[in-house]
Amino acid sequence: MKSQIIKKVVLIGDARVGKTSLIKRFVTGLFNPTYQITLGTTIMKKDVEYADRTVTLSLWDVGGQEVFKQIRSKYYYGSEGALAVCDASKRITFENLTSWVDSFREVVGDQPIVFIANKNDLAELEITETDMKQIVEKHKNATFLFTSAKSGNNAEKAFQTIVNMMIEKED
Repeated sequence: MKSQIIKKVVLIGDARVGKTSLIKRFVTGLFNPTYQITLGTTIMKKDVEYADRTVTLSLWDVGGQEVFKQIRSKYYYGSEGALAVCDASKRITFENLTSWVDSFREVVGDQPIVFIANKNDLAELEITETDMKQIVEKHKNATFLFTSAKSGNNAEKAFQTIVNMMIEKED
């Protein structure tokens, strides 16, 4: 008999990096090119399989606008992992990831993180594999992926990777 567990994962990063699009691509398989601001947080769920377990992911899409900075740490409580998302075509969103991760880990400790350079389908990329390797080296219990919510490239893999990391940490 399969066991069922629930895992809370937050998606963190600046506004307009594609956090909502990544979740929607993962949960529904669809991409909507229209930008929608996330006010505070939006929560979606999806079940994934891991070995003999069904893992219900509670996915918290945290608003990236500066106006939410004071309240966003409240959304981190109980999180067992994070996707730290930047826009691969905008270097500043990558440079801001460290402060996002620091504020996340201040609340939840050394939980697993997958650094995501999203929008890798665009022609002019400002983030390299070397950049991603360097940020991972600075943070324990972390890895990285390049994704595209638009094409779907590595979107599913990003969520499967955080599930694997959370369960391996637990076991």
